[in-house]
Amino acid sequence: MTDLLVKYKKHFADIPSLYNYQVKVLASLQKRQNTLAIIPTGGGKSLLYQLMALECKGVTLVICPLIALMEEQVKELNKRNIRALALNSTYSFEQQREILRNLKKDKYKLIYLSPERLQNSFFRAALLASKVEVSLITIDEAHCISQWGASFRPDYSQINEFAGFLRDNGHSPFLFCLTATLSKLARKDIIRGFDIDTQNVIISGVIRDNLNLQVRKVDAEKDKSKVFQEFLEAYKPEKTVAYLYSQDKCEKFADEFGKKYRTNYYHASVDSEDKKDVFRGFTNKDIDILFATTAFGMGINIPDIESVVHLQIPNSIEEYYQQVGRGWRKKDVKKICNCLALWSEVNFNRRMAEIQNEKFTREKLRLLYAELTGGARIHSIGQVVNKDKETLLNSRHNLRLVKYKLEEYGIIRNIGEINGTPLTIKFRQNTKLWSSVTEAARSGMDSFLYVSKHLSVPIRDIIHHLFHEDLRNNISKLPATKRDIYFEVLTLELNDEMVDNIVDSINKTIEHRLKDIGILQNAFASGDIVSTIKKSLS
Repeated sequence: MTDLLVKYKKHFADIPSLYNYQVKVLASLQKRQNTLAIIPTGGGKSLLYQLMALECKGVTLVICPLIALMEEQVKELNKRNIRALALNSTYSFEQQREILRNLKKDKYKLIYLSPERLQNSFFRAALLASKVEVSLITIDEAHCISQWGASFRPDYSQINEFAGFLRDNGHSPFLFCLTATLSKLARKDIIRGFDIDTQNVIISGVIRDNLNLQVRKVDAEKDKSKVFQEFLEAYKPEKTVAYLYSQDKCEKFADEFGKKYRTNYYHASVDSEDKKDVFRGFTNKDIDILFATTAFGMGINIPDIESVVHLQIPNSIEEYYQQVGRGWRKKDVKKICNCLALWSEVNFNRRMAEIQNEKFTREKLRLLYAELTGGARIHSIGQVVNKDKETLLNSRHNLRLVKYKLEEYGIIRNIGEINGTPLTIKFRQNTKLWSSVTEAARSGMDSFLYVSKHLSVPIRDIIHHLFHEDLRNNISKLPATKRDIYFEVLTLELNDEMVDNIVDSINKTIEHRLKDIGILQNAFASGDIVSTIKKSLS
């Protein structure tokens, strides 16, 4: 096998050699074998797919869950003179369209994407139109794939379908899944789902020896501040991240401890520009303690965090270890990262009750199915319905999960998405089809569903026509904010058997999450954390 680090030394002159496990992973990848690598945080995961991207023809797609991680990786790659792009919302809608029109010309070696992007019809059309070969699909933070974990994201489960779409259109990508932590059950799920041979599963050492893991039980929530203060006085860490699940508590703790320390908070509702400022301040040691939710999580690369504290309990032993694994990762300076988890019986009882309340019933699924279809009366197989994408993504009832399950069980099939309505989209030069579309909309209803039925033109054909014309730069106006997802309904009736199968499937994952919480509680109560981590992850 070619020594890729030697071959591409001009890009990675600062890296003297590869670890043995990195050599094994690259050996598998160079054979174009689907591969799973489980490597601790700071163990050089990104280097593996970056080297392979240089070795492969065309482009490597990197599926990544966080914008901050994408941006950081691309910035580093560009410093190394490697063409990379993070295609995300940091670009305006118009800029994204322009980027996609010029994929072939710009010759990127790596393109970072969210899993949601893979279902975007315009992205798919642009990829095919560019004639750029997709050789490798890398799935970073691969634990998000499996439903058997708290970090499961339904859009990750569509990656196989996307790979199939590429193969149907002349590409032959192989897949590389990598993560820092993965339970045995989730590992089996991924191996089976992505057709990975067991010999191509590479697991590096699971337990890092520089993490001092401490657990303290408290009688009441108010006691946590006092114990945390004692911890800070005992170890005097210069940089601490303290995890909570409540945004409100992040802000309250930041205010409380801000009287003595330089503090700030980081959670999903913080403005994106403010997040960048907080991230920069924490990196530059302008912040002593950062109170954060899991929004400050996967892929965060700050190697000199001296302590990791849990003021509220995580969801599983895997999530706990993933978070403490963000502690001190500087390879050139050895230091112990002191970690503290504070808990009470009330914490676990409340979390279990919250999870228990997420269980589905027949009635709940039928209500959400009606919400997804907009209450439309289904009168024929193949009937097309639409849903506002923002409503789908932000639904407090997890409509994304319901949509995924309905697709999995063959009840609906995704067609694509369209920005705007017929009369809000403007062509530079009208085509014959678009003239018919706008004429029908003016005389009847400004709706793609209406126009499709009136003209007897499938929605899919209208979507493809729009993307084709946009790639030709023939669309002068395309609304950025109004987006609808269209899908076909494949059954006339959601019968009891279908409903029961889906409800059972969802509830099994919830039962699994309850079991995970129980394992975590036993580990915290017994203090036997290390052996529990080994048993769960090794």
